[in-house]
Amino acid sequence: MTRSRRRAFSLLEIILALAILAGAVAVFGQLGRSGLENARLARDLTLAQLYCESKMAEIAAGLAPVESQQGIPFEESEDPADDWTYTVEVNTAAQDGLLEVRVTVAQDPAIESKPVEYSLVRWMADPEATDVSQ
Repeated sequence: MTRSRRRAFSLLEIILALAILAGAVAVFGQLGRSGLENARLARDLTLAQLYCESKMAEIAAGLAPVESQQGIPFEESEDPADDWTYTVEVNTAAQDGLLEVRVTVAQDPAIESKPVEYSLVRWMADPEATDVSQ
C-alpha cells in the first residue's frame, strides 16, 4: 500500500481562502467607511454646538438683538463649503419678565446629505420688562 504525499494546496483550499480574505476585506472596508462617517458627524455636531453657544453668548452680552431671526448665515465659517445658518426664536416664558431664547444652528441640506442641527435654549430677563428709571 503506497501513500500519496501532498506537496501543494488543492484548488478548493485556495478558493476557500480567497473567499474568506475577500469577505474580511469587505467587512473591514465597511467598518472604515462607517467610522469615517461617524467621525464627520461628530465633528460637524461639535462645530454646530460651538456656533450655537457663540451666538447665544452674543445675544446674552447684548451684542446681538434679542429678536426672532430665520436662516441667517454665519460669516465666521472656517470652510466656505460649509453653509451654516442660525435661527433665533424668542418666546415669552411662563414667568413674567422672562424670555425663552432658542438658537438653532443647522447646515444647508442642499450641500450636506445628512445635515446636522443643534439647538440651545436659555431663559433671559426681558429687556422691555425691566424698569431702569428706578
